[in-house]
Parts: sequence; C-alpha cells; structure tokens
Amino acid sequence: MTLNPYTPGAGTRPPTLIGRESQLAVVGSLAELVEAGRSSNPVVFTGLRGVGKTSLLQEVGAVLRSRGWLAGYYEVRRDVEPGVAVRSIVRDSADLTQGRLRKALSSGAHSIGGMKLSLGPTGFTFAVDAASPRRDDSDPFPELVRFLRLLGRDASQNGVGVALLIDELQVFRKRDIAVLVQALSALKDEPIVLIGAGLPYLASELSKANTYAERFRFELIDRLGESDARAAVTDPAFDLGTIWDDDALERVLELADRYPYFLQLYASESWTCAAGAARIESTHVDEAIPAVQRQLDAGLYSARYDRLSEREREYVDTMVAVADASPDGGHDARPRPSVSPRVQSGAVAAELGKSLTQVATTRDRIIRKGIIHAPVYGELEFSVPGFADYVRRRTGRAR
Repeated sequence: MTLNPYTPGAGTRPPTLIGRESQLAVVGSLAELVEAGRSSNPVVFTGLRGVGKTSLLQEVGAVLRSRGWLAGYYEVRRDVEPGVAVRSIVRDSADLTQGRLRKALSSGAHSIGGMKLSLGPTGFTFAVDAASPRRDDSDPFPELVRFLRLLGRDASQNGVGVALLIDELQVFRKRDIAVLVQALSALKDEPIVLIGAGLPYLASELSKANTYAERFRFELIDRLGESDARAAVTDPAFDLGTIWDDDALERVLELADRYPYFLQLYASESWTCAAGAARIESTHVDEAIPAVQRQLDAGLYSARYDRLSEREREYVDTMVAVADASPDGGHDARPRPSVSPRVQSGAVAAELGKSLTQVATTRDRIIRKGIIHAPVYGELEFSVPGFADYVRRRTGRAR
C-alpha cells in the first residue's frame, strides 16, 4: 500500500500548508518592515482547536529562518516563566543560524535567568552562569529586556530579526504574560517580534494583562474556505495517483466542516479503508467514521474532559443539556464532530439553580483550561470542535 499522505495530529505540519496564504503574507510584510529598520506590532493568531494554528506557526518559523532570522517555536506549559520560554526558543533556533549571527550568539555574552548561552560540540545550550546567579525573588522584567536587547543588537547587525513563536499563549499565568508584554513594549528599536497563537479569548486576556497588547495585530484563524478544504483532501491523494469520488469528498467536507485537523483525520482514515484503491468512495468514508470517533474520544476529547473537576464537569454537562433543550436540539443528527453549539451563560446558571455570580469561578476555570470560551458577551461555546457530542456519549445522552 502506498504511504498515507495525510498528517492528522496536534501540530503536525502537512507537506503543503493550504489556505493560509493571507496569514503568511502578513508575516512577510512584518519581516520586510523589521529588516528595513522599522518597528512592527506583534501578530497573534487566534482560533478554536483544530484550525491549524500550530501548523501555521511552524510554517512561519520555516519562512523566517529561510530569510536568516533567529526564529524558534515554543508551546507554553503551565507555570513556565517567559524567560524560560525565550531561552528554549533561542536555544532551539540558534543551531540553525549561520555566519556572523551564529558567532555572536556563541560569544558567551547572552545570559538570562542565571543561565548562559554557549556553543558546544552538540550545539547551543544554556548552562548555569556562576558569575550571575539568579535569585528566586528577583524581578524577571529587567533581565528579560536586557537579554532581548542583546539578541536584537546582534540580529540588527546582521540585517535580520528575531521571532518569538509562542503557541498556547493563554496558558501563561497572568503575571507572566504581563511581564512578556511589558518587555515587548520596552523594545522600541530592536528587531524582535512576537508571533503567537492561542484560543479565541486570548485578545481580551492579553489586554487585561497589559494595555500595550491592544496594539497587537490579532488574526482570527477559522475553518478553511470551500476550495481550500477540497484541495487539502484531494491534492495529497492525487499526487500519489489516487482520486476522490465526488460524493466521498462531499461527505468528508460535511463531516469535518472544513476544520483542517478533522479534514486530515477523515481523509487519513478513509485512505486506510480504501486499502490502496485507485479511487476513494463514500463507502470508504462511512467505514472510517467509527475509527475517527474512537481516535477523537481517546485523545482530543478525553484528555480535556478528564482534567475537569467534579464541579467543572457538572457545568460542562449542563451546557450540553441546555443546548439539547434548545429548539434545534443543539446538534445535527448526523455525525459531525466539528459542530459546537452556543448557549446562554445565564441559562446554564439557571439550569444549575444558581446565579451567574455563583458559577462565575467555575466557568472561568473551564475557560482557562481552554475547553470553553465566550464568542460574544453572555454566550458560551466549546473551544474544541465536537466536544459537545463527546459529552453526550460520555454521559449517556447520545441519541
């Protein structure tokens, strides 16, 4: 059987990134501004799970590195300080730099958080800097700014920039994101830019942390357009001599609702079910549905539901119950994992027999865990497409 050309998985870059030309053009314009010695505001991509934010950031990194930039990727983990994230970005991307910039980075002058960047036989690493030990109670802001300015100076002398590609920005603690945003605001002339990604509520969270974030450029990443979604499914197979039947293609587009991750997953499992056939048909797609659901339930959905406390699960379960009680039933009878119903936050509180104030803390914790968000004031929606149907199956409400 020919190797499966599809790449489902969190942050897995497809061979060709389809449908994100406008976002890449924004980054290209940013790079030109920086290289010309002009300032540019940070760019942050926001969107639901499964729209391809991580793949986009990785593509951005590849594009900028091809221009000679120092550009590294970092996915934020809980309780990680910005300085640790910046260290990781610099360490991982320094090995890819060449020429005078690489020499400057290996000079031993770059230290942050009691750690010094050095070049050894295995590449760049950060090691404890005995000359400047870091106190746990010290203010991280001045040191972060000093480090970034030094990086910026080296990059500027080489006519390139430094890109901090930071994914899952909403996971930063409020105080830590405030430090990062404040540090960026202090870099007036340095060729350093933040290109980040996060869930839809990220813009308001960043603004709460520091008003400078209101100057950021926020780019909403949504499902693919119709033609791009078709190309994402058909092109990889066509390149290997396999074609998609029209009905099969339409079925995948309906099931995935044009979300990149779901498109890749349905196409991948349909390819497997076709077992080397020269034509993928709707029967192959139908055979793939149970396998897709098993993968989503075992990975994407359960990992998030299991992180909820008992009270948080009660709130999430009630959201689904409220959606099901709405006139349209809250979901489509056909399997469409991407469908995400919206409910009124007041209706959820009422169903729980509590006031909005009484459930606010629970709701906010679930938002911070990235499972729900408020697309507009007073309304709630799941941040993970298809999560509502998973809750129905998990709680026995499936129908």
